[in-house]
Amino acid sequence: MAQQGVGTSAPPVVQALLHACEARGHGVLGEVRACTASLVRAERALEAARPGDDVPYWARFFDEAQLADEFGHCHRDLQQFRAAAQHAERSLQLRAPAYARSRLFCRVVLASARLGLGELDQACSLGAEAAGQAAEMRSVRAIEYVRDFERRLEPYRDAAPVRGYRDKVAALG
Repeated sequence: MAQQGVGTSAPPVVQALLHACEARGHGVLGEVRACTASLVRAERALEAARPGDDVPYWARFFDEAQLADEFGHCHRDLQQFRAAAQHAERSLQLRAPAYARSRLFCRVVLASARLGLGELDQACSLGAEAAGQAAEMRSVRAIEYVRDFERRLEPYRDAAPVRGYRDKVAALG
């Protein structure tokens, strides 16, 4: 829908952002082919971006780190956990520390991917780190991401790493 409004006249970064948004929607709906196609279009559009492009202020955040983050979210939602982990790790490597909230979101995606891969210790460690950061932020979305991770932990509630995670989070107050 958003793509129809701008067509190909929008700067490549804006096109990439819109394709990524479209991919996220398809990912949430479990539409693998449509999600993959949108991600490919987002990647191609971002590759076409040039330093001198006139990009609206609201799209200037969209870069390679953000695209990797979008890939991570999509693959997590499609339960393609290995790919989700790889893209989330790449996003964390590329994203500057100043983007603490975005890094937190990505860290939770990585924790969820590790959980999906059966790496409970690593998932809980990443999740606890994110929960600690979320406790310091005044961000409803950060708290929502942590709560989503905690819902994913529920089937493992009796496992030692999950009990340790819950103890760490409880100590945060």
